[in-house]
Amino acid sequence: MKNRWLNSFTIAGLATALSLFIYYLDFDFIGQLELKAYDLKVTARGERPVSDQVVIVAIDEKSLQKEGRWPWPRSRLARLIDSLTRLEVSAIGVDILFPEKDIYIPLAEVKEEISRGRFQNLDSRAMIRLLDEVGDSDSRFTEALEKSSRTVLGYFVFSSREQTQGIFPEISQRELDLLDFSQYSMVQMADANQVSAPLRSIYAVGLSLPELMNAANSNGYVSFVPEQDGVVRRLPMIQAYKEYIFPPFSLQVLKEGTHMPTTVRLSKNRVEEILLGNIMIPVTQRGDFLINYYGPNGTFKYISATDVISGIVPKEDLKGKIVLIGATATATHDLHTTSYGPLNPGVEIHATVIENIIKGDYLQRPAWIPILDISITIGVGLLLGLIGLFFKAFATAMLLLVGMAGYMATDYLLFSRYGLSVNSVYPLFTQVFVYFSITLYRFMFEEKEKRFIKEAFSQYLAPAVVDRLVDNPQLLKLGGERKVLTAFFSDVAGFSSIAEQLQAEELVDLLNMYLTDMTDIIIKYEGTVDKFEGDAIIAFFGAPLSFEDHAKRTCLAAIDMQKRLGELREKWKREGKHQLFMRIGINSGQVVVGNMGSLNRMDYTMMGDSVNLAARLEGVNKQYQTSTMISQFTYEMAKNDIEARELDSIRVVGKKQPIKIYELLGRKGEMDDFIRRILPHFQKGLEHYKNRQWEEGINCFEKALNLFEDDGPSLTYFERCITFQNHPPPPDWDGVFAMRTK
Repeated sequence: MKNRWLNSFTIAGLATALSLFIYYLDFDFIGQLELKAYDLKVTARGERPVSDQVVIVAIDEKSLQKEGRWPWPRSRLARLIDSLTRLEVSAIGVDILFPEKDIYIPLAEVKEEISRGRFQNLDSRAMIRLLDEVGDSDSRFTEALEKSSRTVLGYFVFSSREQTQGIFPEISQRELDLLDFSQYSMVQMADANQVSAPLRSIYAVGLSLPELMNAANSNGYVSFVPEQDGVVRRLPMIQAYKEYIFPPFSLQVLKEGTHMPTTVRLSKNRVEEILLGNIMIPVTQRGDFLINYYGPNGTFKYISATDVISGIVPKEDLKGKIVLIGATATATHDLHTTSYGPLNPGVEIHATVIENIIKGDYLQRPAWIPILDISITIGVGLLLGLIGLFFKAFATAMLLLVGMAGYMATDYLLFSRYGLSVNSVYPLFTQVFVYFSITLYRFMFEEKEKRFIKEAFSQYLAPAVVDRLVDNPQLLKLGGERKVLTAFFSDVAGFSSIAEQLQAEELVDLLNMYLTDMTDIIIKYEGTVDKFEGDAIIAFFGAPLSFEDHAKRTCLAAIDMQKRLGELREKWKREGKHQLFMRIGINSGQVVVGNMGSLNRMDYTMMGDSVNLAARLEGVNKQYQTSTMISQFTYEMAKNDIEARELDSIRVVGKKQPIKIYELLGRKGEMDDFIRRILPHFQKGLEHYKNRQWEEGINCFEKALNLFEDDGPSLTYFERCITFQNHPPPPDWDGVFAMRTK
């Protein structure tokens, strides 16, 4: 007992120490999983309601259709600003950059001046001057910004020369002077002489025209900093160039809308806090704000820009609201990936940040997260080391799953209800890693018998059978049991002639590809592959693992196999290879299944009349030119999950009792259109056939063939009806078709 304690805790201790070392190294793949887990929590929480305080005026597809392609003349944007000002919005954020002079002459204004007669009796120079005057959109836009006295313009920031791709030089003093009035209202630093906190730094900026920036009340950067996977999950609330410290666009818009100052407090090692008036905005040590998304694109209220310009928006819809103007049309390219997926307009991300601050609806990543991770690592190591002493591997795994489920539930609760973002993947990784370390030790030193069984039998028994033998070694004897299951037989049509036309290597490659893909589908539905006989596959469903829906699984597997073979035929056709067609027979019933063979060589297989019938049905497909045939027993067990059509009642060789057979057509609710069209005619024809109404049957089957001339069952019955019309069957004919061959 002492050695067990020592060994268990030694392994647990080593695994715990290694987990802590992995945590310290911060591997990228774990970080990537952590980000995906974060997104999963965001989307699992579902869409959440937003207030009506933030409205997006969108330059959308409707606006482009009505107002013309983008970019618009700035006189048109001036009209938009004027309209919003008249509607008494509290703040206007313009999430658009204007780096160059407007080169577009607004045709509407020119037409208006012409109608006034201002172009009459002018020489060419005077006309040019007047056109310049009419077309000076920048002046119109500047005037609108100044008169509004509530506007914020956006600009871009770049953190490095590489990020600018050589387009923008390092920020100049002239640019800093332009941005000077757009800094934080108040900055409090531990070191009055320099910024020492680990802030995100600015290398270059992309600004609008100086006259536009000066006309706006303030400016804020609109640039996002995506994670390494390209998803925008956070917004830097502070970026700096030397002693210049700047806030983002969204915070500047809020400042204008609330008339409250912005304050940042810095220590030597971190951003201590950011304030809007007395409202504290939670940020990380570096000043990043976790964006608490409300939903996918379209969560906020959108109003088309053209509706605002046209004056059809009621004042009460926008009065006192914060309005963001942004491009959402596909052609404008301001789209980003968020936790909800791609194609999210940047303006809606800014709206989300503003809404978060207005409602105090924050996501926070507390500074104690590393302490939590380390505590979980040590606690899990000790606990699993103790559990491993008293429980077997399976019971330990169940307790591990309970622990993992408990942590995931707690993690989600903290996130969804309290807005706390803790690590999701690393604590779970630690639990799994420590568990597998202990389990590996037990496997190597405490479970030799099970390991011997696996090594001895895994080479020629199916994995599910091996697992059953590991749990029940007493099964390693000859014998079997009677079970109701579903047998499956398949064969490649005309394989012998195909084999004669191919080289041995080509034949093996073709057959291996076919058998591999078909076997994978059988295993997907938890079937057992009994054996391969050349191109034939023999399998069964319902043993050694029992499940009630074995007939359904077999049918669905057959449907998927035929579909996959169709895809392979397309591939082989393009490659100039032979194409394979498969026939399948399926029957459900009682069989004997178990280990059969000699004491030195056993196979887990099946035998019995039900097995033989499945094999017969595979061959009966030839009679009706069908691909997949099932018996009445399989049909009755699976009919709620499949589409099938009755084919016939047949009497196989060696049996007196007839059985009904069906063609398997697809999953429930899924059927090829041509089958759906001919099915009513076929079913009526089958009834006429059973009632010896040959002429009526011929008419029905002829209608079916006119719709689809390659329908094998319709052709078979069409020929039978003609034969019986000329040579009627005896009076005691019961409608059963007797098979002459196996």
